Amino acid sequence: MRPVTISERLMFNTVKLTTISGSGTGFFYNFSANGKTYPTIITNKHVVNNNPNETVTFFVHLKTGEFSSNENYRVTYEANWIFHSSKDLCFCPALPVFEEVRKKIGKDVFYIANDDSIIATPQKLNELSALEELVMVGYPTGLWDLNNNFPIFRRGYTASHPALSFNENGIGLVDMACFPGSSGSPIYVLNENGYKDKNGVSYLGQSRIIFIGILYAGPRYNVQTIPIQQTIQAETPMMINLGNYIKAIELKEFQEYIEKNGT
Repeated sequence: MRPVTISERLMFNTVKLTTISGSGTGFFYNFSANGKTYPTIITNKHVVNNNPNETVTFFVHLKTGEFSSNENYRVTYEANWIFHSSKDLCFCPALPVFEEVRKKIGKDVFYIANDDSIIATPQKLNELSALEELVMVGYPTGLWDLNNNFPIFRRGYTASHPALSFNENGIGLVDMACFPGSSGSPIYVLNENGYKDKNGVSYLGQSRIIFIGILYAGPRYNVQTIPIQQTIQAETPMMINLGNYIKAIELKEFQEYIEKNGT
């Protein structure tokens, strides 16, 4: 498949990360520092079990043309995860994966990475309204297109103003169905066929993508149930179709780390 639209490009941005305890979402991100490009995989600390040496398994796309891919390859990676100082975020270098795949099967990995050109800076966020339509890309409950190695797209809306923090600095809230497995999913303001800004100006036929953050949690409430043939009441935690995300600007800490240390 040769990706053409923005959403098709996002199909090659994420990977389903599987560990001994479960799965979550990771995505490719290219940092630029010291005249070099550093490809990385970003996810939540809890997805890798808060272990800086956690081994992950995932599938990568293989390059079958200049801008296309029709093949997949399974990777097991003993990664070195670098943890964010305060947020539920971490990254590992992706270059060793690319080199190992090329060494073993003689083919290049086909991936499309995010970078700072689409990050939601404070200026971009101030141009957004309180209610913006969003797209999240990932693997809710571990669900994915196994045959094609593609993620699941979900739509939703901002539940708090994206220019402001929700209860905690660097955190936002989305109105979207969020489930385990979606942790680590990138969230975007995405318009492929035109949009209108908060001042009412229309941009007919123009595309827009703004990377606003990374899902990491979701509020729950307890539902009281009485199991059959029992008289003891039980409580079951249920998701309420809201999700907490870490603002993409928090990746600046990783940028500074790479500028200082490389990967």
